[in-house]
Amino acid sequence: MLFRFVAVLLMAGLCLGFVHTSTAQNGCNLPLAGRITDHESRQGLAGATVIVQPGQQATQTDADGNFHFHVCPGTYQLEVRFIGYATERAEVRMNSAAVRNFQLHPDAVTLRGATVRGERVQAPLPQASGSLTGQALQQTRGQALGEALEKLPGVAAIQTGPSIFKPMIHGLHSNRVAIMNNGVRQEGQQWGQEHGPEIDPFIASDLTVVKGAASVRYGTDAVGGVVLVQPKALRDSAGIGADVNLVGMSNNGMGAVSAAVDGNLRRLPSLSWRLQGTLKQAGNTRTPDYRLDNTGFQEHNFSAAMGWRKDTYGLEAFYSQFNSRLGILSSAIVGNRADLEAAIARGRPAIDPDFTYQINRPYQQLQHDLAKLTGFVKTGNGGRLTATVANQRDYRDEYDVIRSSSDAGRRNLPQLSYQNYTTTADVVWEHPTLGNFRGSVGLSGTYQFNRYAGGTRQFIPFYTNRTAGAFVIERWQHERLLLEAGLRLDHRDLRTRRLTRGFATDSSSYYGVERNRFQFWTPSASVGAVYDANVHLTLRADVALVQRAPAANERYSQGVHGGIYEEGYDISRPAGTPPLQPETSYNLGVTATLHDNPRLNGELTVYQNIIDGYIYQVIGEPITTIQGSFLPWRFQQTDAVFRGVDATLDYKLASNWLLNGKAAVIRARNRTLNDYLIYVPADRFELSVRRDWAGQKAARANQFFALVRGTAVRRQTRVPGAEYDPQPAPDGYGLLGAEVGATLRLGSTPVEVSLAGSNLLNERYRDYLNRFRYFADDMGRNVTLRVHLPLNFSPN
Repeated sequence: MLFRFVAVLLMAGLCLGFVHTSTAQNGCNLPLAGRITDHESRQGLAGATVIVQPGQQATQTDADGNFHFHVCPGTYQLEVRFIGYATERAEVRMNSAAVRNFQLHPDAVTLRGATVRGERVQAPLPQASGSLTGQALQQTRGQALGEALEKLPGVAAIQTGPSIFKPMIHGLHSNRVAIMNNGVRQEGQQWGQEHGPEIDPFIASDLTVVKGAASVRYGTDAVGGVVLVQPKALRDSAGIGADVNLVGMSNNGMGAVSAAVDGNLRRLPSLSWRLQGTLKQAGNTRTPDYRLDNTGFQEHNFSAAMGWRKDTYGLEAFYSQFNSRLGILSSAIVGNRADLEAAIARGRPAIDPDFTYQINRPYQQLQHDLAKLTGFVKTGNGGRLTATVANQRDYRDEYDVIRSSSDAGRRNLPQLSYQNYTTTADVVWEHPTLGNFRGSVGLSGTYQFNRYAGGTRQFIPFYTNRTAGAFVIERWQHERLLLEAGLRLDHRDLRTRRLTRGFATDSSSYYGVERNRFQFWTPSASVGAVYDANVHLTLRADVALVQRAPAANERYSQGVHGGIYEEGYDISRPAGTPPLQPETSYNLGVTATLHDNPRLNGELTVYQNIIDGYIYQVIGEPITTIQGSFLPWRFQQTDAVFRGVDATLDYKLASNWLLNGKAAVIRARNRTLNDYLIYVPADRFELSVRRDWAGQKAARANQFFALVRGTAVRRQTRVPGAEYDPQPAPDGYGLLGAEVGATLRLGSTPVEVSLAGSNLLNERYRDYLNRFRYFADDMGRNVTLRVHLPLNFSPN
């Protein structure tokens, strides 16, 4: 049925009524024209310098702000910079004659001149993707990375209370979702469901999610997709700029300040730099009826970057440090099974604390360091060579509740302390265009070792992971059709060392060390296509085969952490059964996109992911340990299938009125047991209406907007019948949100101010993907104030 529906969708898309009236032109004679105007007055901006790269074509806009080029077929990124106006960017796919106009918004400094720069960018991906940038990203400031990404259809989050969010793409998360932080694969203790990404979202100017297998580009763990966290490019014009964000929330008293300063010297234009830092603190979260004890958090993060760039070569160094302390809901940690069952049956925590910023046990203490050096060389007819070397250090301490006399001496020490060290190296060669072909060849390597500190509990074993990979991606483009094919082969060598306990014939116990080594060759392959049916309709399709080797925690985790008891597959597997084997994923995705229409635009994605040997966790009957009673989560392996639909729709109701709708529906089944899978996102729908007012250019306040949003989440009725769950899936819920904002002017400085409210009706609800839904409700009404202050100073 799914494939039949996809076929009907494609045929319907081709017959939507958009008639392609212009004939595609061959060669490098495609007209690209446009006009640059002031957003408020609509007057043309004369004398703008327009540059298109490669080729160094240049012209100047005429008296009315018009420009004109002839370019080759391909995809271009146009960037418009007008001193005194905010920067605008747009992607243009050139298959036929095209017109691209820019309306610039006034910025902080005096008008001096305009520059429009364009550079060739990577061809569009065959996978569906979504991005948060500009104002859409600004509306998420202050949220955790996983929480912010929930704004995109098809993206959900596994929650652990109100402050820990782990991104989930099309029902997959953790070891199946790669996160690229400034071009480097994020490596730490990402295997834990309650381990949120150690990334400061304020660092990003663009958050992109590639939905669907992207393993050829990003490694075999990207079975479900990849999250790209991309900072703003280093400044390339003389002067110093700054960016300040202030965020305050009413519900948990959260306050955040983040600032970035970047610069470029007129006397040394090749050298650019940036410094950035964030401070963030929150107290106990409030549900509609009570506060959640010990749910505050603290962050202090910083980053620095410096780059040297010429036309044919460049070098950039980057360093960041993320520091966080996260409180864990105290009512989720109980002393015995009777108390655990009573806490679940009670329906709310036994304690309703006062508001406080204090964080007590249990809590997590995190630090993540990333150092990166990357450089490129353009070799003329030899293409472009890029190399990246990065080192990451991840420290995670978990402080449990002190319950036994044996732990009394560790009152100021963690019960679990992990240390993860990772070195990665990547080399990519992009060969020059050969007719209609473009492509790249790459090599990558990873050396990683994970330790736990002496004197703390063993949860996952010591392990050393060595991975080497090679890939090739080739693209063929002719007029409106782009084809892409890729191959990758990885070799993973995982060596583990863990402490085991045995018993002698006289019943005395002894300890030994068990050493294991696992080696796997894991191939990946993908084929995709992008077809511009006409100037308003783009069709995408991709098919991928991916193998993923099991991680150390999936094999050998054992013990309490984060309020649960976890057990690896090889710890509890029955005698005589084989150890954990690699997963094999067969992924198909089809996307139809309507774009650049005056009224109706949108995107529809249909996907299917069949995973043989799918590794997942099930909940068992409560067990009691010396730390208390917990729900055990045990790793299992089965054959599974995920099918779903993502949709988004924009409709311009009238001038300055925009209606937006989003939907995400996913179905997942355990093919071995012919049953549903646990912890799959429920159906989610969203509808919003937005109104914009430009205002007067000279006014102290302009660019007003107002938005009302409704979100509906259905009850998850498709839950496994054969697996234990201590509480039925919670009821569906609906939430009402609203936001208003404007740009204020303090002298010549624009200040963007917005006020957003979530759960305005103070609805009581519990989300199925919140692991603490057994003990407490989710967050109640919350009002967020955001202030964004961009600054630009005169050139040196």
